[in-house]
Amino acid sequence: MKTAIERGSLATALGLLVHYLCHYLFGVPLLTEIIGEWIMARTPNTYSVFLLETMGPWAKPFALTGGLFALGFGMSIVALAQRHNIVFIATLWLGFVFLFHETFWYPAVAALVLVAPRVEKFSPGRRRLLSALMSSTTLAVAVEGYLRDARLAARAAKPFDLWKFQPPVDNFYPVTRKNVTPIGQHYTMSKNAVDPLIDPNTWRLKFTVDGKEILSLSYLQLLQAKRQQRYVTLRCISNTLKSDLMGTAEWSGFPLRQILDGSTLPPTVKEVAFIGTDGHGDSLPLDYALSDEVFLALGMNGQSLTRAHGFPIRMLCPRYYGFKNVKWIGEIAFVSQPYYGTWPKMGYSKEAKTNTASFIDRAVPGFVEGVSFAGSRRIEGVEVRLLYKDRKPGEWLPAELDNPLNYQCWRRWVFRYTPDPAATHVEVRAKDGNGAWQATEETKLFPSGVAGPTVRKITV
Repeated sequence: MKTAIERGSLATALGLLVHYLCHYLFGVPLLTEIIGEWIMARTPNTYSVFLLETMGPWAKPFALTGGLFALGFGMSIVALAQRHNIVFIATLWLGFVFLFHETFWYPAVAALVLVAPRVEKFSPGRRRLLSALMSSTTLAVAVEGYLRDARLAARAAKPFDLWKFQPPVDNFYPVTRKNVTPIGQHYTMSKNAVDPLIDPNTWRLKFTVDGKEILSLSYLQLLQAKRQQRYVTLRCISNTLKSDLMGTAEWSGFPLRQILDGSTLPPTVKEVAFIGTDGHGDSLPLDYALSDEVFLALGMNGQSLTRAHGFPIRMLCPRYYGFKNVKWIGEIAFVSQPYYGTWPKMGYSKEAKTNTASFIDRAVPGFVEGVSFAGSRRIEGVEVRLLYKDRKPGEWLPAELDNPLNYQCWRRWVFRYTPDPAATHVEVRAKDGNGAWQATEETKLFPSGVAGPTVRKITV
């Protein structure tokens, strides 16, 4: 088995060399990237959020090494089958893999047949060299992904001023969190190992009805459209009860209905699919998509969108979690049949409405502060109570609320109390505009987003 792994690893390294050359010369999609994105999409959110928060820009390149290990495992299986002369298994395997990304499999299998058999005769020194090659290949895949993303970021269109952004006056009690999130601090999330790079000079936004194109607009035409500004908060479905993938910005753009009159559509149209150039897409019911709440954004906080935030245009639908707020839109499709986007295809809720949630920014003796959000249902009230180790919780008491910038935004709050040395934790709950309180029992994140209590230890 050890020899099979060594032979498979050597074949993988040589196959990847050819594969990556073909990617850079001919634009062949990278199999490591496809597998890495598959792994990222299925990694439990507790771990994925931890990796994103701790590894930062290296988190996604790290996922590419998962694709590398998957390929190495596949080649080791082929090597094992070859070693035991299991011709039938090897033939079935190769017949399958040749259908996909032959720029990797052909040279890898050729290396397995022509070069890898010599592994059995390698001296200890050559085996150490092979081990170093395997480690170097892993590092090279991660570094290549990181550098490729950095290179595309450097080539991306630089943000330019769209309107004069004036941060709103903030007279609320001095708190940690600003009412508007700076662009560089606003969370970003995507399914991609490397996000797309879009040339605004050649890009077009297509509008289709059941696959037939009815309109196409350039970036310049969109910039010339009448725009409005609005504050909107977005929250990622990947949030756990302890994470804070959420941000508020002033966005500039227009409702979809400003571009296309719904009365001109066939009566069979039921949904609107927003499809990104990266392949990610999702849909909304037709009536909601054409409501004032759904917004096509060209800029945030005074500037055009950055690459990370979906340049040249993205969609905002604050009723729902972030994955439905599609970035890098290339097509808006009016469809008569239900459209299942990236996450619903994996079993996530198609109707992924944002659950009421709170986050505690700071909890010290005598003072608690944070933010609550309920999508477009708005926040009507926030209450806080003290928790104790050896007795029942204290009573719920109202927190002081900031005036929200918009009903589609989070609401900041503070709670001041007489310090109690016996209290160990605080718990917060928020009430939405429908009168429903935040859940007190935790639910699983999959398939509709986590719901549950917000608890934090009091720190000195």
